[in-house]
Amino acid sequence: MGNYNFFVRGKRWAKFFINYCGERLRGLDFSMLYVSDLQKHTDEYHGYSMTDGDDMKRMLRAVPVDPSRSAFLDVGCGKGMCMKCASELGYHTVAGLDLDDYLLGIARRNMARLKLNADCIQASAVEFDGYAAYDVFYFYNPFGKSVFQQVIRKLLESQYKRDREIWVVYYHPVYGELFQQAGFRLADEKKDRTRDTVARYYHLPRKEDALL
Repeated sequence: MGNYNFFVRGKRWAKFFINYCGERLRGLDFSMLYVSDLQKHTDEYHGYSMTDGDDMKRMLRAVPVDPSRSAFLDVGCGKGMCMKCASELGYHTVAGLDLDDYLLGIARRNMARLKLNADCIQASAVEFDGYAAYDVFYFYNPFGKSVFQQVIRKLLESQYKRDREIWVVYYHPVYGELFQQAGFRLADEKKDRTRDTVARYYHLPRKEDALL
Protein backbone atom coordinates (compact mmCIF):
# COMPACT_ATOMS: atom_id res chain seq x y z
CA MET A 1 0.00 0.00 0.00
CA GLY A 2 1.65 3.22 -1.04
CA ASN A 3 0.71 6.32 -2.97
CA TYR A 4 3.46 7.63 -5.27
CA ASN A 5 1.36 10.31 -6.95
CA PHE A 6 3.54 13.43 -6.99
CA PHE A 7 0.70 15.79 -6.04
CA VAL A 8 -0.46 13.61 -3.13
CA ARG A 9 3.05 13.15 -1.80
CA GLY A 10 3.70 16.88 -2.18
CA LYS A 11 0.64 17.70 -0.07
CA ARG A 12 1.73 15.14 2.49
CA TRP A 13 5.18 16.66 2.88
CA ALA A 14 3.82 20.21 2.94
CA LYS A 15 1.51 19.24 5.80
CA PHE A 16 4.41 17.52 7.54
CA PHE A 17 6.52 20.70 7.31
CA ILE A 18 3.69 22.89 8.64
CA ASN A 19 3.06 20.49 11.52
CA TYR A 20 6.76 20.26 12.30
CA CYS A 21 7.16 24.05 12.49
CA GLY A 22 4.02 24.37 14.62
CA GLU A 23 5.25 21.72 17.02
CA ARG A 24 8.60 23.38 17.47
CA LEU A 25 6.96 26.71 18.25
CA ARG A 26 4.91 24.98 20.99
CA GLY A 27 7.77 22.94 22.39
CA LEU A 28 6.35 19.64 21.11
CA ASP A 29 7.83 16.74 19.15
CA PHE A 30 5.52 14.36 17.32
CA SER A 31 6.50 14.47 13.66
CA MET A 32 10.09 13.36 13.19
CA LEU A 33 10.69 9.76 12.13
CA TYR A 34 12.75 7.57 14.42
CA VAL A 35 14.16 4.05 14.21
CA SER A 36 15.71 2.54 17.36
CA ASP A 37 18.61 0.09 17.51
CA LEU A 38 16.12 -2.67 18.32
CA GLN A 39 14.08 -1.86 15.24
CA LYS A 40 17.19 -1.69 13.04
CA HIS A 41 18.18 -5.24 13.92
CA THR A 42 14.91 -7.14 13.72
CA ASP A 43 12.01 -7.31 11.29
CA GLU A 44 9.59 -7.96 14.15
CA TYR A 45 9.60 -4.36 15.45
CA HIS A 46 8.94 -1.53 13.04
CA GLY A 47 10.22 2.02 13.20
CA TYR A 48 8.20 4.97 14.50
CA SER A 49 6.07 6.94 12.08
CA MET A 50 3.45 9.38 13.31
CA THR A 51 -0.23 8.89 12.50
CA ASP A 52 -1.65 12.16 11.17
CA GLY A 53 -3.75 13.82 13.88
CA ASP A 54 -6.74 14.59 11.63
CA ASP A 55 -6.72 11.03 10.28
CA MET A 56 -6.51 9.63 13.79
CA LYS A 57 -9.52 11.59 14.99
CA ARG A 58 -11.56 10.46 12.00
CA MET A 59 -10.61 6.87 12.72
CA LEU A 60 -11.51 7.12 16.40
CA ARG A 61 -14.83 8.84 15.71
CA ALA A 62 -15.82 5.81 13.63
CA VAL A 63 -15.46 3.44 16.60
CA PRO A 64 -19.02 2.88 17.96
CA VAL A 65 -18.29 3.47 21.64
CA ASP A 66 -18.93 6.25 24.13
CA PRO A 67 -15.42 7.70 24.67
CA SER A 68 -16.35 9.03 28.11
CA ARG A 69 -16.93 5.43 29.23
CA SER A 70 -14.09 3.80 27.31
CA ALA A 71 -10.38 3.19 27.78
CA PHE A 72 -7.95 3.60 24.86
CA LEU A 73 -4.53 2.00 24.41
CA ASP A 74 -2.13 2.77 21.57
CA VAL A 75 0.09 -0.29 21.14
CA GLY A 76 3.37 1.06 19.81
CA CYS A 77 2.57 4.62 20.81
CA GLY A 78 5.87 6.26 19.88
CA LYS A 79 5.81 9.97 20.68
CA GLY A 80 2.13 10.04 21.65
CA MET A 81 0.14 11.68 18.86
CA CYS A 82 -2.65 9.10 19.09
CA MET A 83 -2.86 9.51 22.86
CA LYS A 84 -3.23 13.25 22.29
CA CYS A 85 -6.10 12.65 19.85
CA ALA A 86 -7.88 10.16 22.12
CA SER A 87 -7.60 12.57 25.04
CA GLU A 88 -9.01 15.44 22.98
CA LEU A 89 -11.93 13.24 21.92
CA GLY A 90 -12.84 12.63 25.54
CA TYR A 91 -11.71 9.08 26.26
CA HIS A 92 -12.07 8.30 29.95
CA THR A 93 -8.69 6.55 30.12
CA VAL A 94 -5.82 7.01 27.68
CA ALA A 95 -2.52 5.15 27.58
CA GLY A 96 0.28 4.24 25.23
CA LEU A 97 2.54 1.20 25.24
CA ASP A 98 6.02 1.11 23.76
CA LEU A 99 9.24 -0.81 24.28
CA ASP A 100 11.46 2.17 23.44
CA ASP A 101 12.16 4.34 26.47
CA TYR A 102 13.61 7.13 24.32
CA LEU A 103 10.33 7.53 22.44
CA LEU A 104 8.33 7.28 25.66
CA GLY A 105 10.43 10.06 27.18
CA ILE A 106 9.38 12.31 24.31
CA ALA A 107 5.76 11.17 24.67
CA ARG A 108 5.79 12.00 28.39
CA ARG A 109 7.17 15.47 27.68
CA ASN A 110 4.52 16.02 25.00
CA MET A 111 1.72 14.96 27.36
CA ALA A 112 3.09 17.15 30.15
CA ARG A 113 3.44 20.13 27.81
CA LEU A 114 -0.19 19.70 26.70
CA LYS A 115 -1.36 18.97 30.27
CA LEU A 116 -2.97 15.70 29.21
CA ASN A 117 -3.55 12.82 31.57
CA ALA A 118 -2.18 9.90 29.54
CA ASP A 119 -0.17 6.99 30.86
CA CYS A 120 3.04 6.15 28.96
CA ILE A 121 3.92 2.52 29.65
CA GLN A 122 7.30 0.99 28.85
CA ALA A 123 6.81 -2.72 28.24
CA SER A 124 6.96 -5.41 25.61
CA ALA A 125 3.57 -5.82 23.96
CA VAL A 126 4.01 -9.58 24.29
CA GLU A 127 4.73 -9.46 28.04
CA PHE A 128 2.31 -6.68 29.00
CA ASP A 129 -0.41 -7.96 31.33
CA GLY A 130 -2.67 -4.91 31.50
CA TYR A 131 -4.78 -5.30 28.35
CA ALA A 132 -7.92 -6.06 30.36
CA ALA A 133 -8.08 -2.42 31.48
CA TYR A 134 -8.76 -1.19 27.93
CA ASP A 135 -11.61 -1.44 25.41
CA VAL A 136 -10.27 0.27 22.27
CA PHE A 137 -6.84 -0.58 20.83
CA TYR A 138 -4.91 1.14 18.08
CA PHE A 139 -2.16 -0.42 15.97
CA TYR A 140 -0.19 1.33 13.24
CA ASN A 141 1.36 -1.95 12.10
CA PRO A 142 3.96 -1.76 14.91
CA PHE A 143 5.50 -5.22 14.58
CA GLY A 144 5.77 -8.40 12.53
CA LYS A 145 3.54 -11.41 12.19
CA SER A 146 4.82 -13.59 15.04
CA VAL A 147 4.65 -10.76 17.59
CA PHE A 148 1.18 -9.79 16.35
CA GLN A 149 -0.04 -13.35 16.87
CA GLN A 150 1.15 -13.29 20.47
CA VAL A 151 -0.40 -9.88 21.16
CA ILE A 152 -3.75 -10.96 19.71
CA ARG A 153 -3.62 -13.99 21.99
CA LYS A 154 -3.09 -11.63 24.94
CA LEU A 155 -6.16 -9.62 23.89
CA LEU A 156 -8.25 -12.78 23.80
CA GLU A 157 -6.96 -13.86 27.22
CA SER A 158 -7.81 -10.43 28.65
CA GLN A 159 -11.52 -11.17 28.22
CA TYR A 160 -11.24 -13.83 30.93
CA LYS A 161 -10.04 -11.10 33.30
CA ARG A 162 -12.72 -8.58 32.26
CA ASP A 163 -15.47 -9.59 29.88
CA ARG A 164 -16.18 -6.63 27.60
CA GLU A 165 -16.43 -5.68 23.95
CA ILE A 166 -13.06 -5.15 22.33
CA TRP A 167 -12.53 -2.81 19.38
CA VAL A 168 -9.31 -2.73 17.37
CA VAL A 169 -8.39 0.00 14.90
CA TYR A 170 -5.62 -1.32 12.66
CA TYR A 171 -4.04 1.24 10.34
CA HIS A 172 -2.05 -0.09 7.36
CA PRO A 173 -3.34 -3.62 8.13
CA VAL A 174 -0.60 -5.82 6.70
CA TYR A 175 -1.54 -8.68 9.04
CA GLY A 176 -5.25 -7.99 9.33
CA GLU A 177 -6.18 -11.59 8.61
CA LEU A 178 -4.68 -12.59 11.97
CA PHE A 179 -7.53 -10.87 13.81
CA GLN A 180 -10.19 -12.67 11.79
CA GLN A 181 -8.41 -15.98 12.25
CA ALA A 182 -8.51 -15.35 16.01
CA GLY A 183 -12.29 -14.76 16.01
CA PHE A 184 -12.54 -10.99 15.57
CA ARG A 185 -15.14 -9.71 13.10
CA LEU A 186 -14.12 -7.23 10.42
CA ALA A 187 -16.70 -4.54 11.18
CA ASP A 188 -15.60 -1.74 8.86
CA GLU A 189 -12.84 -0.43 6.62
CA LYS A 190 -12.08 3.19 5.81
CA LYS A 191 -9.62 4.37 3.20
CA ASP A 192 -7.05 7.04 3.89
CA ARG A 193 -6.85 8.89 0.57
CA THR A 194 -3.69 10.80 1.40
CA ARG A 195 -1.56 7.76 2.16
CA ASP A 196 -3.46 5.33 -0.04
CA THR A 197 -3.97 2.83 2.75
CA VAL A 198 -6.86 1.84 5.01
CA ALA A 199 -7.89 1.48 8.61
CA ARG A 200 -9.73 -1.71 9.49
CA TYR A 201 -12.04 -2.02 12.47
CA TYR A 202 -12.13 -5.38 14.22
CA HIS A 203 -14.71 -6.25 16.85
CA LEU A 204 -14.77 -8.96 19.48
CA PRO A 205 -18.09 -9.26 21.38
CA ARG A 206 -18.30 -10.00 25.06
CA LYS A 207 -17.95 -13.69 25.77
CA GLU A 208 -21.36 -13.60 27.46
CA ASP A 209 -22.97 -12.14 24.32
CA ALA A 210 -21.18 -14.58 22.03
CA LEU A 211 -22.83 -17.48 23.87
CA LEU A 212 -26.37 -16.15 23.28
